[in-house]
Amino acid sequence: MESIDPDILSQVRALLIRDLKLPADRQLPEDMPLFGSDIDLDSLDMLLLVTSLERQFGVRIASRTVGQQVFATVGSLARYVQENRSTPIAAAPSTATPTDWLAQLPHGPGFRFVSTITEVTPGQSARGVWNLTGNEPFFADHFPNNPIVPGVLLAEALAQLSGLAGPPTSQPGGMLAHIDVRFLAPVRPPAQIELLSSFTGALGSLQNFQVALAREIQDTQK
Repeated sequence: MESIDPDILSQVRALLIRDLKLPADRQLPEDMPLFGSDIDLDSLDMLLLVTSLERQFGVRIASRTVGQQVFATVGSLARYVQENRSTPIAAAPSTATPTDWLAQLPHGPGFRFVSTITEVTPGQSARGVWNLTGNEPFFADHFPNNPIVPGVLLAEALAQLSGLAGPPTSQPGGMLAHIDVRFLAPVRPPAQIELLSSFTGALGSLQNFQVALAREIQDTQK
């Protein structure tokens, strides 16, 4: 069996440490299990990691079953990346005007809960950031003197980002139809909230996304 490229192994370890919020000096040997150990990945962790792997290495993980095999150990994950990464092709410098993704949203600036779009791959995923200073008007009466970001606005921010992650053939102006939310902890200002949405499929005009903020994951249908 071909040995694992040390550079790929190092990058995979760095990605695990970053996305799972592990200590920077955490040791991750090749044979360390990612399920059942003190790391103990769940499906929500896998969603975030898969999106990061796609972004960094261009690899695709076809299904949850394949994902559980790929994520068996640190070494199996690095080996999968090595065997399936895409080879980047140099492209000529683009002279096209960058897309103003925020302007693609059907909401006006006063009801936009995404401050910056950092990455969009239509039909696959989108990433963005919502910056909160604590001076926003809704904090005045939402738990006065103990400001907490309203959960409904966090859900709305994720739904807005999902509008950019859908297929490029989607009809503009989609609306939220259903959402299942789980919050693990309150978010307090000032805060820089990283938002993530991955398109998982469609049924007619209904589109389904898996979304995350920081390490909190929700499912939403749009």
